[in-house]
Amino acid sequence: MSIFYKIKEYTGKHYLKKNLPKNNRFRKIVNLDDAKTVGIIYELQDEQSYNHICRFIKLLQDKQINVKAIGYFDGNIRPIYAIEKLSLDYYDKKDINWFGKPKGKYVTDFCKTDFDILIDVSLQDSFQTKYIAAFSKAKFKVGKDGENNKTIYDLMIDISVKTTLDEFITLIIHYLSIINKKDYEEST
Repeated sequence: MSIFYKIKEYTGKHYLKKNLPKNNRFRKIVNLDDAKTVGIIYELQDEQSYNHICRFIKLLQDKQINVKAIGYFDGNIRPIYAIEKLSLDYYDKKDINWFGKPKGKYVTDFCKTDFDILIDVSLQDSFQTKYIAAFSKAKFKVGKDGENNKTIYDLMIDISVKTTLDEFITLIIHYLSIINKKDYEEST
């Protein structure tokens, strides 16, 4: 990793840390069964990850949930299999400023949307996806566990380095299905 990249990363993290407390939002624990809107953030690694995200979106839409997903592609020319759809947008290196901050209409609109649940399914620590998650107005934010993620996510799921995207999505669905269940509250 070059010194130039480390300076950019440090500057971006400092900006995030400094401005995160200014992001006022209404926090609320939302069960997957009660959610009306879900936002998904992810990194487009390959065609397999694209297919996993499409299946996840379809599963949520089958539950009558309005889904909007935004994916980051670490390149300048998006692969042919990554087709923009009504519920699926992308941003890439052209949409990242010098500090690593995502910019553009898709990113701004996504951050302003008041989702019931925001799900970051990124397996790698990426400043770009963390930035969007941090500044999102979503009521309930879900992502992977990590020391630097405690100020961003309301629910963090511990995964290992070997966890696949499909396994991570399965864990997210499981925990969002059982959290804050009314049946559970009545029995305790």
